Amino acid sequence: MRPHVDLTLRAAVPLGHAWAQRAADEIGVRILVIKGPVPALHGLRPRRVSGDVDVLVEPAGFELFVTALQDAGWRERPATFASARFTLHSRSLIRDTWPCDIDVHSCFPGFLADPDVVFEALWARRVRIDLAHQSCDAPDRLGSALILALHCLRGGSTDRRYAAELDFLVRASDLSPSEGRELAALASRTGCEQTLRTVLARMGIAPDALRAAAGSDPDRATALREWERRVVAGGGAYFWLAAFRRARASERFAIVARALWPSDRDLLLNHPEVPDALSPKLGARVRRYGRGLKSVPAAVRALTVR
Repeated sequence: MRPHVDLTLRAAVPLGHAWAQRAADEIGVRILVIKGPVPALHGLRPRRVSGDVDVLVEPAGFELFVTALQDAGWRERPATFASARFTLHSRSLIRDTWPCDIDVHSCFPGFLADPDVVFEALWARRVRIDLAHQSCDAPDRLGSALILALHCLRGGSTDRRYAAELDFLVRASDLSPSEGRELAALASRTGCEQTLRTVLARMGIAPDALRAAAGSDPDRATALREWERRVVAGGGAYFWLAAFRRARASERFAIVARALWPSDRDLLLNHPEVPDALSPKLGARVRRYGRGLKSVPAAVRALTVR
């Protein structure tokens, strides 16, 4: 009988990256390990213990990779009413006794080019990094800078943690003239020259160095507008308002109902620390209303972005 070992988060995250890379190699699917320890190894973010494992998978191999993880004992994290509608770019897999998820990304929010184009552009510049004694494929320093900047912006323009990480990234990037040209070209290639225009300007990238494509592509212009709304709102009530606007008339009542009163199942999935009892669940709902009301003004402002 194998002894049971409790994994700490500090140990599980690099092991999870190494495990994901080995699994991808065995089935011949290309992945890039992203976020987490990667930008820290590039000197773009202070070192800290990450909360999960993130991988970007080549689009053609996405389902095959997810299936391989499931065959190895991982399972999809149960979806709530909200997450099934709001999180469309990745799937989270969990495993008993493993203290972190593996988030498998089919694309990364903020890159507006086709996911195949984005992956190939990042893959072409990949580097090998060592995590838990496993050599893993990861974006290079410039690719990691773009991913981290997009992650920080998406996390919320008023969130202090993300604002601090973004400030650190801008200071740490310290681009040479040639690196600046490479970063501008990579941003244009992957379609984040507009979503990151303010950050790129802070990094010293002049607007005329970027090849803006959003205005010439109606679909990309729409995606850019949705991105800008998301950044302005920061989350919260915006997700529900945006879902209400997108939904068919027959779905709108359910969206309003779940926004105002989540099911017990969804409440406990989102807040596993809350005991499954009447009083704690009522308290959690009251706190949720408070957070939601605070986010309404930003959500309304976001919906006015044109």
